Parts: sequence; structure tokens; C-alpha cells
Amino acid sequence: MANPSIYTVGGTVQAGGGIYIPRQADEELLALCRAGTFAYILAPRQVGKSSLMVRTAEQLADEGIQSVIIDLTQLGVQVTAEEWYLGLLTIIADQLMLDTDVLEWWQSLKHLGITQRLTRFFEEILLVEIAIPLVIFVDEIDTTLSLDFTDDFFAAIRYLYNGRARLPKFQRLSFVLIGVATPGDLIRDSKRTPFNIGQRVELTDFNLKEALALADGLGLPLEQSQQTLKWVLKWTGGHPYLTQRLCRAITEQDKNNWSQAEVERVVNSTFFGAMSKQDNNLQFVRDMLTKRAPDVFAVLTTYSEIRRGKRIVLDEEQSLVKSHLKLSGIIVRREHASLCVRNLIYRKVFDERWLKEHLAVPLKMLTVQTVVLTSVVTTILIVGMRLLGVLEAGELSAFDLMMRSRPEEGLDPRLLIITIDDDDLATQRRNGESLIGASISEKSLNKLLAKLNQYQPRAIGLDIYADFQVRRPDLITRLQQTQNLVGLCKGSDSAANIKGIKPPPEIPIENLGFSNFIHDRDGVIRRHLLFMNQEVTSLCSAPFAFSLQLAFFYLRPSEIQSKFTPEGNLQLGKTIFPNLKSRTGGYQGIDAKGGQILLNYRSSKEIAEQVKLTQFLSSPINPSAIKDRIILIGVTAKGDSPDTWPTPYGVPLNEQMPGVLLQAHMISQILSAVQDGRPLLRVWSLWIEVVWIWGWSLVGGMLARQWRSLPWLVLAVGVTSSVLYVVCFVLLIWGIWVPFLPSLLALMATSGNVAGIRIALQKQEMSNIS
Repeated sequence: MANPSIYTVGGTVQAGGGIYIPRQADEELLALCRAGTFAYILAPRQVGKSSLMVRTAEQLADEGIQSVIIDLTQLGVQVTAEEWYLGLLTIIADQLMLDTDVLEWWQSLKHLGITQRLTRFFEEILLVEIAIPLVIFVDEIDTTLSLDFTDDFFAAIRYLYNGRARLPKFQRLSFVLIGVATPGDLIRDSKRTPFNIGQRVELTDFNLKEALALADGLGLPLEQSQQTLKWVLKWTGGHPYLTQRLCRAITEQDKNNWSQAEVERVVNSTFFGAMSKQDNNLQFVRDMLTKRAPDVFAVLTTYSEIRRGKRIVLDEEQSLVKSHLKLSGIIVRREHASLCVRNLIYRKVFDERWLKEHLAVPLKMLTVQTVVLTSVVTTILIVGMRLLGVLEAGELSAFDLMMRSRPEEGLDPRLLIITIDDDDLATQRRNGESLIGASISEKSLNKLLAKLNQYQPRAIGLDIYADFQVRRPDLITRLQQTQNLVGLCKGSDSAANIKGIKPPPEIPIENLGFSNFIHDRDGVIRRHLLFMNQEVTSLCSAPFAFSLQLAFFYLRPSEIQSKFTPEGNLQLGKTIFPNLKSRTGGYQGIDAKGGQILLNYRSSKEIAEQVKLTQFLSSPINPSAIKDRIILIGVTAKGDSPDTWPTPYGVPLNEQMPGVLLQAHMISQILSAVQDGRPLLRVWSLWIEVVWIWGWSLVGGMLARQWRSLPWLVLAVGVTSSVLYVVCFVLLIWGIWVPFLPSLLALMATSGNVAGIRIALQKQEMSNIS
């Protein structure tokens, strides 16, 4: 015959006369109380917390350990701090039948603070009158959540525990706190919390072995009752309240034979549909998910993610949302710290349909389409800013950073640079030599050219202005007869009021190249001017750059000819040097006259082998160091008029690059592109760049849609930004300059915008719920 009275569906088992089912938590709590260890049970409603408390108190009494059970609902919440604490001590005194008049004692010490009076009560009254071990159980501890003065109570527990080293009698006193809350909820001052010195007791659901005692009340034959209980546990997962509630509902059907389908029908009529709104346990879970949730949207979306099970969601003790979900009882921690829905009843009641009803606005509006639209708008704004030049300085700075970070390429073996530094200038002056253009004397230049010609260099580049008539006849003859010598001049620019500099009159015009550099608005050299049409009044008529003329000489034996494509681009052999446009990459509205390309600096500490002028003139020479090479002669001195230029490798004066080394980089770029296939720097078309920026904007939006926790979103955006930088950096090494800064801004702005939309929708939903 069925016996529904053994099933407890409200209150403690002991009060209802039901059957008590021991679990592992019983042994753990009893052991902690025996040892005098501070313990706490913070768990959802109706999982057996209070029944465990009463059971443990009974067992302690059998062992001669005194206990006090305090239900804080007795004290109420519409009370002052004085009333609350005095009420607490009164309950303790009444249960233990202390001789002390608590009210009189409390009032006699009103000049002291509450915490001090509380601890003195335990030390001077309680532990004096009670000489045996004492455990104080405090139930419904979550009622303190609405009080702003209970931190003193938790601080007193911590004080009593820490005071055991000073006063051994404190070891006879321990506390067990029980309720529905997290430690962080209960005490506002984390420095005074006792929970970091206490032991948590976890209440697990019934397993089949533990729950077998419940089969006796079904009134069925042994085998059938156990089978029916298995079907019950399939639905309840062993949840104490749901299991006993379902067992009682089965006994009320007055049936002697049950099938799995019939048990399912009882589940439907007991917990689903309209009944889900009447069951107090389901109502508690519902309130915890909505009205009592610290962040409704985050709680429900996290629950939805756990429920769907598409990926493993791990427990995090520091996560407010996950702690709240565990406290609601709807999810539980399983093996390897993974979280899952506690039982099938919860899964069915709080299903996708229920989620959509309670998150109607966010789930409807924060769709992929919303993210896409947000990313499109953000991309349009950022591309507009880019086209207006707002981002140019930032893009060029990012470009410089990547240029400096590239791996070493090594020296260019086709070049040898003879440098004239401050020591070389001083040596010439000591020798009484008159310097040409304040850099090299006619005597030293003549000696240098004579020595170079002995070893058959392919080309000699004189990166020194010599716009005057040479006086030494032997030097005049040498300049005129050195057919592979390239001199330089400087073209005029009337718009910038630059008159230009004449070429050396002794060098034929076909062996001249202009020295003009193009610097950006910040003064940095990032572009390489290959050719240009000189002004009519220019003192320099050379159409090709000094670097390009030297490249022509070097490539001539290889029969690599130069020509221009129909688009006006220079072509050497099979290599085309595409001219920059006014809008190229990060550049917006630059002067793109002439044949300009991006300067792809050779990434190395030194562009080529270098030797000082004095050393070269006075030392024996290795012929292979000169034969078939381009020899560059130029000034590196840092004296009165240094020939240095800001580059991506340094803008301050002491970090600028000498002009002769800059020329070497330009020559190396041309020769490496033609002979080695080293990539020239190029950019994508405007529309490909827009798509690229939009793609990263879309990634940012999807991250914000996926990661609802702000710290995790910040981390995800940070990691993705790093990936973006690495991708752009690798592409630059391959010769493609892609938009990094606009893409980064699009990524961050879209993630921020989508997160803002989500927060706004969340607030709207919370308003709808309340």
C-alpha cells in the first residue's frame, strides 16, 4: 500500500515526519562540527539544507556536543542593528537557558560597539556558562542581504576563529551558516569575511542508491517500485524536492502498475503548463533567473549557452553570473568543472520558448543582421574619416613600427659605401687640403677615383654636390673620362621656393641624376622618386633619380632595358614599378607628381659594407670588394651641416639616416626587385581595402555578440587586435601595405557599439520584467 507521508515536499523532514536520506554531506558536516571547524552550506532552495542541519544537531547531541539552531527569519528585517543583534543573543540564551540576563548585560555595555559587545558575549558569557563544545547553526542567512549592518556579525565569527590561538576556549565554539546566497553577497567588506577561513559543504542530489528508500512509499512490488523510481530520477536528476514531489504525485494516482509513459504523464500534469507557475520550487528558480538576477540578460544568455550544450561551459568561482545560476539550482557543476542543466524537469520548463519570452527584445533585435548593420555603419564612418586624412598620421606611424620590426635581410653585396665622416674631414684639413662643398678635397677625390678605377667597379656614385668648376686639371680629365661615374644635382621646386643645385660641369648630362627626396607631412622619407619632369627654369635637367641612374649602369651588362608602360609606369626587364596615386594606402591627397613608389627599406642594421675615406685611401684593397659593384661616395659626418634625413627608423636628429645610406636603400630596392624578385611595396584597391576594414569590423561585432562578459570581451578584442597586427605585419613583409589602424578602429568601435546595444536592450528587458 502506498505511503505518501514519507515524502517531504516542504519544510524539514523531521517536522513533516518524512524519511531522511543521508548523503555524503551528512558525514562531511558532522566531521566539521566535531572538529570545531567553521562551515557553511550555501545552496538553492529545497535541497535539504535545513533537514541536514536538524539531523546534524541531533547527532551532535547524542555525542555530548551542544548546539543552537537560529532561524534568522525570526528576527525580521524591519529592525535596527541594536534590535537585530540583541534578538540574536536572546535566541541563543533562551535555547541554552543561560543564567545571564542578556538584555541587562547588553544595555550595560551600550557605550561599546556592536562587534565588541557581540564578541564579549561569546567570550565572557556563553563560553563561561557552557563548558562543553558548542555549534551554532544559523539558518536563512540570506535574510541578511537586505540589512546593511550585518557585516559586524560575520566579522565577529572571523574574530572568534582567529582568536583560538590566544584563547583556547574559543576552540569549543563553531558556527554553521546556512542559506541561499553567495559569500560575496553576504558580506560587503571582503577583508572581514569569514568565508575564506571556513569550509564549504556541498549538497548533492540523490543518486539511485541513496534514493532507494523512497521506493518503499510507492506501494508497489519491490522490482516495479525500483523501476518506477528510476523513471522518476530520470526526470528529477535526484533533486530532493522534485523527487519527493513526483513520488507523492504518483502515490496520489492510486495505480498498481506503472509504465514510463504514465510516469511522464504525471510529470506533465505536476510540473508543466499552468502547474509550472504554481509549484513553489519552479517559481523560486523563475524568480532567480529574472527578478532576482544581478544581470538578467547575462544570466539568461549564459543559461541558454549551457542548456544548448554546443560547447563546454566551465565553472568559475569568481563569476557572479555562474554563481547565481548555481544558487538558483537550475545548473549544477559536474565532472571537470563543467556546468550543465540540473535535471530534465528544469530543462523542459525553462526551455528555448521560455527564454525567448523573457528575452524577447534582445534575442529578436541583437541578431546577426543587427551586428552586420552596425559594422557597415561603423565601416562607412571610419572609411570616411580615412578619406578625409584624419587617420593618415596614425597609419604612417603604424607603418613605421612594422618597418622597424621586420626580420634582418643582411647586407646588399652589390654595394660598397665609402663614407666621409668627421674624422675624414679633420684629416683632410690637417693635410692642408681645401674641401669641395665642405666634404672632400680635389686631391682626395682624384686619388679616390684613380684607386677605384683600378678595380673596375660597375658604377661610381658621387653623392656630393659639386656645382663649381674644378681647378685641378688631372681631376677634370678624370671626371670627364670616368664613363661609369654618376654625379648629382637637385631639381628646383617653385611651389616650395627651392631653387635647386647645378650639376658638376665636368660630368656628362647623361651621367647625372637628381637627388630630390620626397618627405611626408611629418618630414619622414617613405617614398622613392624615380623620375620627374624638371621645371623649365630648373638648374638640374636630369630626368632620372641618382639611384635609378646607378641602377641603369649596374643592370646594363645584363641587357636589362628600361621602358615605360602605356600607363606611364617605369619597367625594368619584367619588373614594373607602379606609380603612386594621390590616394594610396594610408596616404590621402598627396602630391603624386613624377614617378613615385613606396620605399621598401632593406631591413638590416647596415644596408651594405662601408669603409671610411681615410681608411680606403691609406690601406690595401681587396679587388673583389670593388669589382662589378656600385660604389657610393657620400657624407656621414655629423658636423656643422649634416646630410641626414628622418626615416621610419628614426626621426630625432641623432637617429636620422645619412643621405648616402638613404640612396643605398633606394638603389638596393631597385636592384633587388629586378634581380632577386624582392617585392615592391604595393597596396590594394580602395574597394578591397574597404571590404578588409569591414571584415574586421564584423569580427568585432561578432565578438561583442558572443562574449557578454565585459572582461572577457576586452580580452577577446585584445587578442583579436594582436592577431590583426600580426596579419598586417606578415603581409607587409610580403610587400603588401594593408590598413591596420582603420581595421583596428573598426574592430574596437563595432565591438563597443554592439556591446552598447546589448546593454541598452538588456536594460529595456529588465524594465519589461520588473
